[in-house]
Amino acid sequence: MHKTILRSFGVAIAFLIAGPIAWGNRSTVGTVVELKTIPPKVERLFVPLVAEAKNKFTIINPRIDQIVELPKDFTATLNNGTMEITAPAGDAWGYARVRAGDRELTLTFMNMVAYASVRNGLLDGYNIGKYLERPLRGLSSYEVPRGFIRLTASNRDVWVSDHYRLRDFQCKLDGKNKFLFLRTEALLKLELMQTELHYLGLKFGRFTIMSGYRTPYYNALIGNETGYSRHLYGDAMDIYVDEDGDGKMDDMNRDGKVDRKDAIELLKVAEKLDKSTTWGWLKGGAGVYNANHAHGPYVHVDTRGYVARWGL
Repeated sequence: MHKTILRSFGVAIAFLIAGPIAWGNRSTVGTVVELKTIPPKVERLFVPLVAEAKNKFTIINPRIDQIVELPKDFTATLNNGTMEITAPAGDAWGYARVRAGDRELTLTFMNMVAYASVRNGLLDGYNIGKYLERPLRGLSSYEVPRGFIRLTASNRDVWVSDHYRLRDFQCKLDGKNKFLFLRTEALLKLELMQTELHYLGLKFGRFTIMSGYRTPYYNALIGNETGYSRHLYGDAMDIYVDEDGDGKMDDMNRDGKVDRKDAIELLKVAEKLDKSTTWGWLKGGAGVYNANHAHGPYVHVDTRGYVARWGL
């Protein structure tokens, strides 16, 4: 059994995820992220970590075969393609580099504050609220998060994928302290959708994200009755394309007007990925929303683990 261990020096970073495995008691439960494969054009991957816990990160194909560099105070071993990562205390973050097949990838390591630190629905005064203990349909994607990223002035602009920063997914609930949650799978789906639209001749810099993470408290505050909204689980994104910067959806189908048909063009791309042999493991919900006085048309996408459609 081949193992590699490496320590190196770099800057410090922070993030979150749910996962099916635990080490020790709840306060030290690490994350488990397993990706079946990664898109050809993707160069950066997000790796959420629970501070002072053992965390696991795996790419099945291409398998990670070398750790090139680690950020300061993080340690990692490589065991049959799985990185076992121990994160330091506090709101640490950093960029790691690995070799996977013939590719070199940048991994954004981000620490989370463990879920066990939430007391009476509050985390350092920030109103998280309460998660439902029973996962919907028994799916691991609906498990209570392992922890939450503390959003700070030093980490808000950190790149978590090739086109998106940590701040893009923050909850709209303000507070002296602010926390969020994000899943690696959500970022992969965003990048894949953007690449697919580029292949179709629709060139744009990035999606506008209307809404990313929501705490259960905030989700209820804005009138949503379900405790299983994917926005609570770090992989739901309400998105549209706004390359001209006018604050609303662009004319995606080029018919000379902006309406729900343009949102449907985005949903079609999500549906193509959900049906794909290669990317079906990222399948999830996709819904179309019409324009109103507050916003233009947009699409919800997520990676819940089963197909759901609405608004068509």
